[in-house]
Amino acid sequence: MTNQRRVMVGASLCGFVSGWEATTMFFLFPEIRDVLASGDTTDAAWILTITGVISSSLLLQGGRLGEKYGYQSLYKWGMLFFAFTSLCCALSPNLWVLILFRGLTAVSLAIISPLAAAIIVAKADPGSENMALARVGVFVGMSGVTGPIVITLLIDSFSWRFGYFSQIPIAILAAFLSWKDAEIPGRNKRREIDFVDSTLAVLAVGFLVFSLSKADEWGWLSRNFLGTVLISLFLTLMVLRRSKISDDPQIPLPLFKRRKYKFTSLLAFTIASTFFSHWLVLLLFLTDIWDFGLIKASILLTVMPGMVTAISIPAGRMADKYGHFPVIFCGVFIYTLGFLQFWIFADEKESLISLLLTVSCAGFGMGTIWQLLSVSASQNVQPDRIGSALAFVNSIQRVGSAFGIALAATLTFSGTDQPTAALYQRGVGFIVITSLVSLLLTFGLIDKSKNSVQTST
Repeated sequence: MTNQRRVMVGASLCGFVSGWEATTMFFLFPEIRDVLASGDTTDAAWILTITGVISSSLLLQGGRLGEKYGYQSLYKWGMLFFAFTSLCCALSPNLWVLILFRGLTAVSLAIISPLAAAIIVAKADPGSENMALARVGVFVGMSGVTGPIVITLLIDSFSWRFGYFSQIPIAILAAFLSWKDAEIPGRNKRREIDFVDSTLAVLAVGFLVFSLSKADEWGWLSRNFLGTVLISLFLTLMVLRRSKISDDPQIPLPLFKRRKYKFTSLLAFTIASTFFSHWLVLLLFLTDIWDFGLIKASILLTVMPGMVTAISIPAGRMADKYGHFPVIFCGVFIYTLGFLQFWIFADEKESLISLLLTVSCAGFGMGTIWQLLSVSASQNVQPDRIGSALAFVNSIQRVGSAFGIALAATLTFSGTDQPTAALYQRGVGFIVITSLVSLLLTFGLIDKSKNSVQTST
């Protein structure tokens, strides 16, 4: 491979790394809870919560640092840092040390996630950005299909530690492929990193995601939840105010003058709310209502990432040819239909046909929508602003995922030992309603200009 090709493949592997990390996190949780936390779910849950809080808080900084020091330079070191923190997680002697290193892993994810997409978009030929980024979706789907099986075998054969060991080789490979410098446009050495603005932005997003992740435990009207949200809103207002008077704002406010970027950001929130909550709702429905075993339920749910693998490349090709609106609209429409029929027909009686239709439609929607939102967010953006543009949308996605999971958990939690299909159908109803909102928001992606080819402004 040429050096340019190696860098593109190395950046695409971020999809596999991040997807594998997400899969590992959920499957390792039960044994970590039993072994390191002595069965205490509340303490063990910090290995899940801390990654979302820290990574979402630092995404904006990761994109901005990439613009200052170069997307590729920071990405390869971020991948090596991810491998190092994964090794530290595997060797952690107790729960709180593991939580510490999970927090450092989140730092690496905040670096590599927006910069991988920035590299691919910046290096793609004009008019082929969607196809280029679709390859990331293929790797995400592959990790979702293979992850549950491999991780389960590693846990059964060895221990939870090998789940973290398994992340290291692919991260090192991604760093190796990205090591030799290639000409990646977008570096701006004059980009300023304001410590005050950065700190305020980190705290604002961190408090918001933390409050959402604890909403089900605290209660939506509790003092803890409302107080934390108010602190987040106050800090956000401070950041916005400072950004308005800054020549180089922390939050890319000028981008919101663009209709497509505004609607892409809104879609990032609503789509993330549904995509992340449907895993929780479907898994609970299968195990609690239909009495499926965890392995059986997990295998059936891998239809979704399998569909992502199959549909990502064709979706990228169609988006390059016809634009984002028709492709994303089709994806949201099919996704909504799948969950709508499950909402109407699924009950206590097992129905594999209804389930397979739902997960197939969900996988189609995921493969059609997720990666294309990144290209939509970066379209017509100057190369030295792509990192910030993508980082902000990624941060919105993190907030949306925390909101979706928290609300879905609240809707499906009965407070008794006997969950019912009617309660879990409330969670499915939330997915359907949010999907319908997303369907309306897709009309904001209509490109009114005759020339839809990406250009630098």
